[in-house]
Amino acid sequence: MCSMSLTEQLKSAIQAADLDVIGISSAEPFQVSGDREECIDPREIMPAARAIIIAGFCTFYPPNLVQSQPVLPRGSFPPYGSRVFNPMTSYCQQVIKQLLAKKDFQAVTSMRIPVKLAAMRAGLGAYGKNAVILTGKYGSWIMFECLITDAPLEHDDLPLQAAGCGGCDLCLKACPTGAICAPYKVDKAKCITNWLWGAFAPPALREKQENRLFGCGECLKACPRNRTVNPPTNYPTPLEKHNDNPELIPLVTADKSYFRSVVPSFPLLAGSEAIRGNAIIALGNIGDPAGVEALSVTLRSPRPRHRSYSAWSLGKIGGDRARSKLLAALAQEQDANVLSEIKAALNS
Repeated sequence: MCSMSLTEQLKSAIQAADLDVIGISSAEPFQVSGDREECIDPREIMPAARAIIIAGFCTFYPPNLVQSQPVLPRGSFPPYGSRVFNPMTSYCQQVIKQLLAKKDFQAVTSMRIPVKLAAMRAGLGAYGKNAVILTGKYGSWIMFECLITDAPLEHDDLPLQAAGCGGCDLCLKACPTGAICAPYKVDKAKCITNWLWGAFAPPALREKQENRLFGCGECLKACPRNRTVNPPTNYPTPLEKHNDNPELIPLVTADKSYFRSVVPSFPLLAGSEAIRGNAIIALGNIGDPAGVEALSVTLRSPRPRHRSYSAWSLGKIGGDRARSKLLAALAQEQDANVLSEIKAALNS
């Protein structure tokens, strides 16, 4: 009986560790297109690189919700990825690095590796029309972790390919802001997920954010292939315990220690100030007058963006108290962009 190859041993051990998918791609350079063409060579990260291991895990889980109440408006984190991404990423790295170390090989991670291209090259999926990788069993409810290794593994080297969505365009229609402007093409300036990571949220599109604090996922929810995916009943590592809809008013004025106590570690990668800005907009979209005092604090923030968002939200909430806060700010504001937002709020 033939003994298992190193590649077979690795795949078998990773599957036994309850990771959902595993693929291996070559360590050849990636040609990345976007705002500018770029060549990313894994051997610049690990000179002895011979392959890239891509482990995938389902990120869809039942939400951990707290009942919302009047005067206690709540935001929302999506029930995919938020509480699972960092624990599972660490778990993937630990499992794979330990397995390879036993064979005297190394593995390193790098944010420079284009994860979606690596997963496609390894045969784990293909691009859906929303520019997200669509896999067989888990649809798009999956995230990947890539590790570059010097191990001589058998690998795939498949070309860029579409997922075979045919005439289906439900993901395009579901996008709240029209950011998926054509099949396989996303306008980042309009993408809710993009500005929730800290990009400036255009005034004309802020209502589309609703009460989101991170992520969007409407295109994922609309995809027919995602509707039959069942969340895992157990993950091989504990998920973070945060609830998925924290109170907004404390987030608007809280310090960093509070953010760490209520925001899962994956959304927090965007930074507490990005999450704070998202909470300010969410308060305006909910329109609860209970948020006026907190917004009057961020209307004096040293960050012009937060002052702009606060003015907009106060205009959305309306009422005499909100108007008085805006008038007081108008008399003191020096930034032209913020002044424009205050005047627009007063006129709304």
